Amino acid sequence: MTRAAPFGAAALHVALLWLAGLPCAGVVAADAPAAAPAPGDHQVAFRTALQAVAPSIVRIETIGGAQPVQSGERGEERVVEARFRQADGPTTGVLWSADGLIVTSSFNFIRDPSVITVTLHDGRRFVARLLARDAPARIAVLKIDATDLPLPRLRPVSELRVGQWALTAGFGHGTAEPAISTGIISAVQRTNGLTVQTDAKTSPANYGGPLFDLDGAICGVCVPMGQGADELAGIEMYDSGIGFAASVDRIERHRAALAAGRSVERGYLGVALAPREVRFEAPLAASLGVRGGMRVGPNPRDPAAAAGLVEGDVITHLDAEATPRMTELRRALWARAAGDSVRVRFVRDGAAQQAELTLAPQSAFATPPPEAQEAKREPAEPPRPEGESPADPGAP
Repeated sequence: MTRAAPFGAAALHVALLWLAGLPCAGVVAADAPAAAPAPGDHQVAFRTALQAVAPSIVRIETIGGAQPVQSGERGEERVVEARFRQADGPTTGVLWSADGLIVTSSFNFIRDPSVITVTLHDGRRFVARLLARDAPARIAVLKIDATDLPLPRLRPVSELRVGQWALTAGFGHGTAEPAISTGIISAVQRTNGLTVQTDAKTSPANYGGPLFDLDGAICGVCVPMGQGADELAGIEMYDSGIGFAASVDRIERHRAALAAGRSVERGYLGVALAPREVRFEAPLAASLGVRGGMRVGPNPRDPAAAAGLVEGDVITHLDAEATPRMTELRRALWARAAGDSVRVRFVRDGAAQQAELTLAPQSAFATPPPEAQEAKREPAEPPRPEGESPADPGAP
């Protein structure tokens, strides 16, 4: 059984009881978010919201698996010891279909456990299968053999409002009922549309659990999210007031593939990039609407090579998004998955061009793709500013 070890004051969540047996609507967009409770009515509102969502929250327990392995700067793997150790204990998931599809955080499965069990709200227990993972969104999908399960209402991003109440719930403290934390929706369409941001406390204690509103409608599934390709990226921000949940829209976008057992991998262009941006002269910058871009290094591979990109081309946009620096290029690739089609706009010999290509998974490369390795600097190049490292723009 696995969960992350508690850290310091991570136990600030407040456990609330719910009433069993409430009816649960199907998986459809909920009505408009509920109005804020009147002063003094908050506890009632929070309990009511938890009662509505509780039948769709499941307790996950795992057996076996090794400590997490983290990729190094050049693709090598190392066991994570000093930074993080995965501890034993329950984790959390959310029912996503009446026939047993469960969405949770891939963080809960970094040990690749040999046995997974799921306990439902009504006490029934099932052995679960890990079907697939969405690496950019940090979610995993499980399946149990069950029917007629209660489903949550889903709140799409278009119906969320910054400042509205939000709650998180999870079994990570080992309690019989999920512990909750309260806060607000701080931002939507974060991390290039992958997540919803909240100041409700998120931590290893509730990763995989729901972020939900006062109506009990689910706004997302709590995940760690930070700069880095592995599932531990962002773990250092737990309980910081900066929490994230993979949005309902993102989960629904890849639901069919994940349910069919097809994992969503990060997408790569197949290029190494020079470590500093190229600055354009004023007339060219004005015509392109961007001050500069990132220069393609030697020996681009497919899919970039197949699309016609060559060494010296300066990438300025992915689709309509300007990418003048490495930071923006990383962000543009963050939410895109292998198999996604993108239009790359670039400058060659002072002229603007564009090419269509389909992002490739890392598994398509015999060695890590060029953008997952550090580009060589020219000897005379000055130190590059923080945030402009060429390492792995496809996996920020």
